[in-house]
Amino acid sequence: MRTSTLQWDGALHLERHGAEVIAPSALFRLNVDRRRHDALAAIDPGDASGGDLGLTVRGTLPGTAVAVEWTARRIIADADVWEFGLVLENHGEAPVAVSRMDPVALRLPGDPWTIHGYRSAWGDEFRPFTETTDSDQRFESRSGRSSHGMAPWVAFESAAAAIVVAPAWSGNWHVDVREAATVTAGISDWQFETLLGLGERTVAPSVVVAVGADVDDAALALTDALGRAWTPRSAASDRLDVEWNHWWPYEDVEVDAAAIDANARIAAELGIGFATVDAGWFGPADPTTQWWRYRGDWDLVNTARFPGGLPALGDAIRAAGVRPGIWVEAEAIGVRSAARRERPEILALAVDGRRPDPSYGNTPESLDPDDPTFLGYVCCGSPEGREFVLDSLDRTVRAMGAEWVKLDFNVDPDAGCTRTDHGHGARDGLYRHYEGLYAVLDELRARHPELVLEACSSGGLRIDLGLARHVHTLFLSDPDYTEHHLQVLWGASRMLPPASILHWSWSQWRGDYPPSQLDFATLSDEEFATTLRAAMLHRFGVSLRLPELSDRQREILDAHVRAYTEHVAPLVRAGTLRPLTAQPRRRGRGERSPAFQLSDGRRLIVAAFRLDGDEPDAVAHPVGLDADARYRVRDLISGAAYVTTGAELSASGIAAPAREGRFSSLLLSIDPEED
Repeated sequence: MRTSTLQWDGALHLERHGAEVIAPSALFRLNVDRRRHDALAAIDPGDASGGDLGLTVRGTLPGTAVAVEWTARRIIADADVWEFGLVLENHGEAPVAVSRMDPVALRLPGDPWTIHGYRSAWGDEFRPFTETTDSDQRFESRSGRSSHGMAPWVAFESAAAAIVVAPAWSGNWHVDVREAATVTAGISDWQFETLLGLGERTVAPSVVVAVGADVDDAALALTDALGRAWTPRSAASDRLDVEWNHWWPYEDVEVDAAAIDANARIAAELGIGFATVDAGWFGPADPTTQWWRYRGDWDLVNTARFPGGLPALGDAIRAAGVRPGIWVEAEAIGVRSAARRERPEILALAVDGRRPDPSYGNTPESLDPDDPTFLGYVCCGSPEGREFVLDSLDRTVRAMGAEWVKLDFNVDPDAGCTRTDHGHGARDGLYRHYEGLYAVLDELRARHPELVLEACSSGGLRIDLGLARHVHTLFLSDPDYTEHHLQVLWGASRMLPPASILHWSWSQWRGDYPPSQLDFATLSDEEFATTLRAAMLHRFGVSLRLPELSDRQREILDAHVRAYTEHVAPLVRAGTLRPLTAQPRRRGRGERSPAFQLSDGRRLIVAAFRLDGDEPDAVAHPVGLDADARYRVRDLISGAAYVTTGAELSASGIAAPAREGRFSSLLLSIDPEED
């Protein structure tokens, strides 16, 4: 519902229900030729326009020949969610250097606001923090991956309203609080500068801003708008087929054609739609191949594991009755790859010899200790690099007949490529890389409309609204143990629509990561079911040794796949996901009886969990029920049901189940009685 008005009368204002939410503000923050700019020169009235769906202001920076177009576009007409954009064009003879281009420079009124956000690292995504605007703050990523360091989502909350600020960018970004609570946001100015010659233009990465009564309200408006008018849609993606992936139970050690075939056959029996072959399928024909050293050699299939190559692998998966998927880290280049030796023109290099920023833990397996210039990835800022990545993806998809691609990226680009023979400058290589990557992904989807495109990056280290505009879904985190999953889901649900979220149920981990160790043979029915239900509020996937599950576990998995396909998936496709409780935290912290709600405006799915820890009489209250309507509340697995009114259910809520063993859960549908 639209409750806010954005206006410009020489300054930017935003009011919600007539109350000031954004005090008179500048449109942007720019640095051009080392000078700060917050305003435009005199503007012709015809160059400032706007209406209910957005604003456009055009002008020239004072003392320059740089033309600016600033926009604020409502993403959907009935929501208080805007995309703030900025386009610069040089009309002068001399080149200009742009080192900062923030399309957001909002001044928050009144007393200090509370700031909410998330820090992020491998296996530690969506770790919450709270600050205030009564002191200067800087939130950012310098790793070259949007959510390695912090998630690109920052919320500001007062007693009267909340604002979510989300840079739509997959590289380095920043959100700053300076100068009496002025919030600026955009691409990071760290190690960044782009040169504009005569007639050249550049488009700044946009920033999405959502407004609501509180953070929950603003976040719900954000994810609803993104699901309806931001993320790519296709018939293949909208099927929301359940996915099986081989990785955690087999990794790149025990996987081979026989393992994939055995799992694909059982997956088909269980109603699972995709069988995805993860890393381990390519490289020299040697079972002990260290595949990461050969990334880039995507035409080199490990025939020791898959003797028939990709065509035979795809045929076998289809013959089993499911659709084939494949993992590709198409941007990465391994230190021993032929691509590194034979295609030097595509390599991203730090020719200035700089050291990575120490504020994040970089990924040394992608680097070469004997060559400090090697960054371990293909520069998509160069035409040759874009062609290489697109061709690698296209050929792999065609060879297998793949209908799902898991696009991984286990590299920290830092500030990016500093070559000047790549179609970019010495300090804007990362900026041009991500522009190029987005174009590659759009072209891949256009060539293969049957393809579901998933983005992954060491789990969840590149989750942002920029990438979400070009792929169908984003993977949340490598670890998937239930407590951790519920923590990251709680954070991700405030940033992404449910169809853009993918995570697996608790996997059978072959490795020795302590929190993920679980003896599936000792699980009770309720414990196993709870691991599944936790991953069913979004795009649903599993990474299990299906042939080794007990008959009873297969029955439970079959029932949950059917419940997901018939009842949950329609709301994932067209609904919103919101937490009903505080955030659970890893290591026994935070909310121990978390609950979530999926809703399409009429129907609801509520999932309630009881983790370890004592919280007697924990109750979750569904939101958005019609007080006078009658609802049928049904357990989607047992079928037990009762009828109540919206008023009664809102008041009494849904009690968390009693804990059995490690954890317990409920998965309920709430439908109007006439349905």
